[in-house]
Amino acid sequence: MSIKIHGLFSVGGGFYGRVEFEPAGSTSTTSPRYDEVMFRRTSSQRSFFGAEFSLDPAKRARLERTWAEQFRRHALPLINEARFAKYFDAENGRPNKSIRLIFSLLVLKEVWDLTDDEALGQLEWNLAWHYALDVTTEEAHTCQKTLHNFRARLLEDDQGAGLFESTTASLIKAAGLRTERQRQDSTHIVSNIRLLTRLGLFVQTITKFLTTLRQEHPRLCAQVTDELLGRYLDREGYFADAKSSEAPRRLEQSAMDLCWLVTRFGEHKQVSAMESYQLVERLYADQCVPPPTATPEKIELQKEVSSGSLQSPSDPDLTYGHKGKGYEVQLAETCVPENPFQVVTAVEVNNANESDQQHVEPVLQQTERTCEQAPEVMFGDSGFASGDNILKAQEYGTELVTPIGTKESTKHLPVGAFEFDEQGERVLKCPRGEVPERQEATRTGKAVLAIFGASQCGGCPHREQCPTEERKAGRVLKFTRSDVAVARRRVEQETAAFKERYKIRSGMEATNSELKRCHGFRKLRVRRRPRVNLAVRLKVLALNIKRYFKHLTAVFRAHAGAAPCAC
Repeated sequence: MSIKIHGLFSVGGGFYGRVEFEPAGSTSTTSPRYDEVMFRRTSSQRSFFGAEFSLDPAKRARLERTWAEQFRRHALPLINEARFAKYFDAENGRPNKSIRLIFSLLVLKEVWDLTDDEALGQLEWNLAWHYALDVTTEEAHTCQKTLHNFRARLLEDDQGAGLFESTTASLIKAAGLRTERQRQDSTHIVSNIRLLTRLGLFVQTITKFLTTLRQEHPRLCAQVTDELLGRYLDREGYFADAKSSEAPRRLEQSAMDLCWLVTRFGEHKQVSAMESYQLVERLYADQCVPPPTATPEKIELQKEVSSGSLQSPSDPDLTYGHKGKGYEVQLAETCVPENPFQVVTAVEVNNANESDQQHVEPVLQQTERTCEQAPEVMFGDSGFASGDNILKAQEYGTELVTPIGTKESTKHLPVGAFEFDEQGERVLKCPRGEVPERQEATRTGKAVLAIFGASQCGGCPHREQCPTEERKAGRVLKFTRSDVAVARRRVEQETAAFKERYKIRSGMEATNSELKRCHGFRKLRVRRRPRVNLAVRLKVLALNIKRYFKHLTAVFRAHAGAAPCAC
C-alpha cells in the first residue's frame, strides 16, 4: 500500500491537505479536491483558553445565569454552516473565517440594534459575547470587511430568505413550538433616506446627476450653463435659504432645468446609460407634462402623481402608500397559547403602494416552507379580507379569519340571505324558501346563474329588495363562490363566538412595536430593495432567536430561584 499526500500546505501553523491510501499496483489518477480545505466548519472542540476558564467560579456561575449561556448552548447549534459552503471556491483561496462566528455576530448585532462598529467592539471586548460565541480572546476578532463580504454573498444568493426560513425551522423544531394557529399583519418601514418635499426631490435628483456628470464626463458637463450648474452644485443663496412662498417659483425653474437636461442628454449613449440620468428621466416622466414645443417657456407639472413614482434619488425602489413613503413588511407569527413563546414564521417586503390583499398567498407559501405545512388558521385584519383570499387559503388547508367590511347596498337583501350548498356553488333556496328551477354557469365559467320561475316570485314580500334581476327566463341571481364566501363571513363576524376568537390577532401589534422599539425596524440603516430585504430578515431572525434564549434563560433562573432576565 502506498500513501499519497495532495496539496499539502501550511495555514496558521497547521498543515492541510488530502491523504490517500492506495493498494499496491493501483494506477488511480483521481484529481485532488480541496472542499474541506477552503471551507471549514467551526471545530466542536473547546479550547482550554475559553472565556469561562479565565473567571473565578462565582463570576462563571453568574455568567451562566445570563443570556450568553443559553445562546451558546441552544442558539449556536441552530446555525447550519454547510449551507454556506457554496460561497467558497473549492480549489482557490484560503480557509474561511468561522461562519458560526460571523453569522452569530450579525444576529447579535440586530438583537441590540447595533452598528457594525458597535458590534465589532462588543466582539472584541465583551466577555459575555466571547462566552456566548464560544471563542477565545484571540479568536474574538474580525473586521468590517468580513461582515460586508458575507452580507454581499447573501445579497447575491437570495437576500437572506433561505437563511431566515431554515434557521427559524430549526428553532421551531428545537423549541417544540406548535404552528397550527398564526396571525398576519403588515407594518410600515423607511430606508435610510431623507423625506423630501416636491422641490427637494427635483433639486436632489438633478444635483445627483450633475455631480456624476462632472466626475465621469467633464467635457459634456462643460456644455451645461454656469447658471444651471450654480443652482445645483453651488446652491448658496438659491435653494439653501428658499422661503416657503418662493418654493412654487423655484419648482417651476427646476422643472425647466429638468426638461433641458432630458432634451440635451437623452440621445447621448453614454450619459443615458448612467443611473443618475435615468432617475432624471424617470422624474421628468412622473412629474412633468411633456411640452408641445421643443423650447417651452414654462413646464406644466402633473396634478396627480402615481404612488409608484420616484420618491427619493437615494432609494429609487421606494414607493408611496397611505402610510407614507417607504416599504411595507408582511409578517406572520405563531399564536398558539400553549407555546412558551411565539416566533415569526414568514417575512416579506413589498411596495408601500400595494394592497395587503396581494400578500396572503405568498405568506402562506412561506409559512409552508418554514413550518413544513401551512397553518390551520390564519388571523388577519380587514386589509387582507376578500372572498378570493378566503378561497385561496382553503387550498392550503387554512381558514383565513379576517373581518370584511359591512358596506352593502341597503336597497337589496344581502346575498347571505340565500341558502347555499357547502361549496358555495349552488343556491338551495331563496329567503322565501323557493328552490331555483335550474342553475347554470356563465359563458366564462366564472359565475353561476340561479334561475327562478316567474310564478315562484309572484307575490313575494321581498320582491322590492330582492337582488335577483328580471330576465326573459325569469328572475336570475348571478353569484360566484367568492360572493358566497364574503356573504358567509359577514354573517359569521357578527357573532359573539367570532369576536371572542378574533381577539388573539391583536397580539401581532406588540410584535410590530417590539421590532420598531428594540430592533431598528422603524428606520433602517440601509437603502435599496435588496439590502432592505436582507436587513429586515436578519432583524426578524434576531427577534426569534432573542425570544428563544430569553425563554430559556427565564426557565433556568426560575429553577435556580433567581430574578428573571432583563436582556
